[in-house]
Amino acid sequence: MSLTVTLRSADATSKHIVEHFFLNFFVELSQYDPKMEINAHGLPVYGGFDGAEEVKTPEECVRFNWWIRDRGEWIIIEVEGKPAGFAMVFDRQAPLPDGIDLELMDFYIAPKYRRKGVGQEAAKQIFDRRRGKWVLYELAANTPALKFWHRFLEDYTDGNFENLEDGTQQRFDNRSL
Repeated sequence: MSLTVTLRSADATSKHIVEHFFLNFFVELSQYDPKMEINAHGLPVYGGFDGAEEVKTPEECVRFNWWIRDRGEWIIIEVEGKPAGFAMVFDRQAPLPDGIDLELMDFYIAPKYRRKGVGQEAAKQIFDRRRGKWVLYELAANTPALKFWHRFLEDYTDGNFENLEDGTQQRFDNRSL
């Protein structure tokens, strides 16, 4: 069964969808990053910052962990017209490494839609809609993400990508793909 995957940019009336998925994303990331903690209120927070224990609501949690994400494009990933995940793309307006045009900062597919080709199709659409020199990062302990991105980029770029920092950073240029 083939699923229809579409992307749409979040706006003021739909940004809450990204924020809801972001909370789930951070809960999942906490298993791979020892700096991320679940605080006394059951919310994922990046530890070591003042106020982490004061975060009591999901809304406060999103704001606390948001960091520079307000500078990126928020993308809602939909399957058959229903929200299934989100992505966040930074461009030249955001802090990027030298020589890089775009960063896929966050990418999340809800568990219900995993292993069905949704992530691959969403990633392809995200990269196809913007051309330039891209960078993305994974946590070293997040082996599912490492495997996904290495396999995806091998196919998407026909093996023409850089795999840096012990395989946790990938760079590629899709202007000629």
